[in-house]
Amino acid sequence: MSTRLLASAVCALFTLAVPALASSAASRSPRDDGRAASPSTTTGTWAATASMAAARYTATATRLADGRVLVVGGAEVSTAELYNPATGTWSPAGTLSEPAGLIVAVRLADGRVLVAGGGWYSGRAEIYNPATNSWTRTGSMNVGRISFTGTLLRDGRVLVVGGNSLGGIQASAELFNPATGRWTLTGSLRTARRDHTATLLPNGTVLVAGGANSAGYPRNAELFDPTRGRWDRGGTMATGREGAGAALLSDGRVLLAGGGNPNGLAGDSAELYDPASNRWSATGSMNAPHGGPAVRLQDGRVLVAGGGTGDVYSPATGTWTATGPMVFPYASAAAALLPNGQVLYAGGRKIRYCGLYVCDDPLADAELYTPE
Repeated sequence: MSTRLLASAVCALFTLAVPALASSAASRSPRDDGRAASPSTTTGTWAATASMAAARYTATATRLADGRVLVVGGAEVSTAELYNPATGTWSPAGTLSEPAGLIVAVRLADGRVLVAGGGWYSGRAEIYNPATNSWTRTGSMNVGRISFTGTLLRDGRVLVVGGNSLGGIQASAELFNPATGRWTLTGSLRTARRDHTATLLPNGTVLVAGGANSAGYPRNAELFDPTRGRWDRGGTMATGREGAGAALLSDGRVLLAGGGNPNGLAGDSAELYDPASNRWSATGSMNAPHGGPAVRLQDGRVLVAGGGTGDVYSPATGTWTATGPMVFPYASAAAALLPNGQVLYAGGRKIRYCGLYVCDDPLADAELYTPE
């Protein structure tokens, strides 16, 4: 598959995902463009840090056991880089066997990092070893997929769910066993989906919520039980959304924030899942629409950012406070919490359309959020 065709495929996928945010923002006031009018108070500041060697978006950021952050791939990038918070610098972290856009990256129990999928609906999987700064191929998934999720289970296995494949949007799920390097198909979702979220709950089950499929934007959430290899109902969301961020709160509830769909969902809305009641409820809205990762801060609050601004959620009050302005107004950045409590945002792209496709240049920029 040529790089041009791969780029077209990735762009086409983002054409499906991004209009949800664009359409909901268009129906709202001009301040909802990601650079909202400044509220009376803000929390936390942003500052630039060193840029990566390669420009990349649809990459992943995984914090290693020693506090460094591994950033992998991008739409047409097969290299990886390491960010050192102590020095604020980047260093090379080897090269994967193929480009790694729209992958999942999961830190294993032994500190290594599993990277799977991506590329042209690839089933490949590779493992990064921080001790040797090198990559090793491992067994391939049964289904090649992009825009899916990967979750480390309590027993050390990794659950991957859904996504897009050459056969269409997937309901399939499979488990990776690091001890054997093999993948095994497990029970399938009740509803196929891509661009969803997956969150490990305190009881060891995995909550899958949101996403999109050929029928629309499913509101039903699902719970995976690793002991049975089956899915149960996980309540019904207030509205379907793709490209949202999810974070496990300190009290065991799950915050789902942002994202969107073209049916009028405001990209600033958020809702909460309560495992005790298996129900969803609305919570406060952000000050501006956002999509992408939600990062739980050390004090239990949650940061969601992109498009030039950020918002911090307080579980105690159910409200959001805007951050100071970001340095770079990008979307689709990778994010990771650092040991000192700061949050690294790296890469991404500016939102711009040319015809039917998102044709922005990826960015190598990186910045740090410092909470207050």
